[in-house]
Amino acid sequence: MDIDEFRNSQMRLYGLTKADESYTFYHDETNNIIKLHVGVQGLNVAELKVFVLGGVVHEGAPRAIDIEPLRAAMRVQKSAPEIKLKHVAKGDFLAVLRSAKLTTVLRWIADNGLMIHYHDLDPLYWSIVDIIDSILSELRDPVLIQYHALLKSDLAAVLRSYLAATINLFYRYNYPDLVPEHRKPFLNELVDLLNHSVDVLSPVNARMLKNVLKAGRSLESLDFIEGYPPHLLIDDFSTFYMGRIAIFKNSAHVLDMEESIRDRFERTPLTSGGKPVTHYRFADSKAEPGIQLSDIVVGVLGKMHTYFTETAAEEIAADRAGLAGTSLQNAELLRDLISASHVANIAFLNHVSSLHDLDKLDLFLRFYDGAHAA
Repeated sequence: MDIDEFRNSQMRLYGLTKADESYTFYHDETNNIIKLHVGVQGLNVAELKVFVLGGVVHEGAPRAIDIEPLRAAMRVQKSAPEIKLKHVAKGDFLAVLRSAKLTTVLRWIADNGLMIHYHDLDPLYWSIVDIIDSILSELRDPVLIQYHALLKSDLAAVLRSYLAATINLFYRYNYPDLVPEHRKPFLNELVDLLNHSVDVLSPVNARMLKNVLKAGRSLESLDFIEGYPPHLLIDDFSTFYMGRIAIFKNSAHVLDMEESIRDRFERTPLTSGGKPVTHYRFADSKAEPGIQLSDIVVGVLGKMHTYFTETAAEEIAADRAGLAGTSLQNAELLRDLISASHVANIAFLNHVSSLHDLDKLDLFLRFYDGAHAA
């Protein structure tokens, strides 16, 4: 796989003017379900949690990161071979925010010349975006194309509200392997779900989404949801690792040893200009303090973004208003770390998720300008 074509397209599309600069990235992941598929009993995973790939990053070439002072401040036992999120806090996102040890870690990251970077992916959102893309690519309506992200977000909101029915629908129609005769009934059932979800979307949004789904019924093809392996929603997550390595091709990347990802890289070697890509390596987290810090960072962010997918905006607003003490301090430290990363390089942060859930990110962390969820 040559990384340059992908890299150049991303730089043009998103204006990633600082992608050529030199950094050292440490990567870890959370909520990697390996594959997502639909079976007769439903999804192969009990809960859909947000996948996060990310961690800490600093400018320039690799340098030593001494976390012994941090371990001492956290009072981690000397017998522990490494520090992980479990040494900081346990429980859901709001429970994690109550941890004084999290305050120590977040401050330590900021005070030691480190920033955070991450790519989050909502598995449900990623699994359904091709429905809208298939229709819009055929309709070629420039007005509708401007609303593509909102249409995908609205569809995700509806399908999440009727998740059991959605999974059953996908199974019965072998999604994403629709055959031509199933095109119209599949979209009809999506319209029926939309008609039953009167409290999910505003009337204007519901009407626009319904019109798009209805327009899809008369199309001669839905290219992105036809001819693919039936019932397989996500094949693997290695693409997102490759994407980070491709965009920051002038940087060093140290990745936690995930065997499934390493094996995929070995089967599909990365090249640039016909030459092997060598600016990344897999490493044992016990020997890499940067990966240990990344475990904590992605663990917290994974819980945070999953909380947004599972919680209504009104409840999130109430939770945020109720923060005090350590919880409020940690929310503000998270906000400041994400803000600083965004200012340093907009390519550090990448969201593959609903606009509605990104609105919740702003709602909870209260960014000064809201640009990080754009």
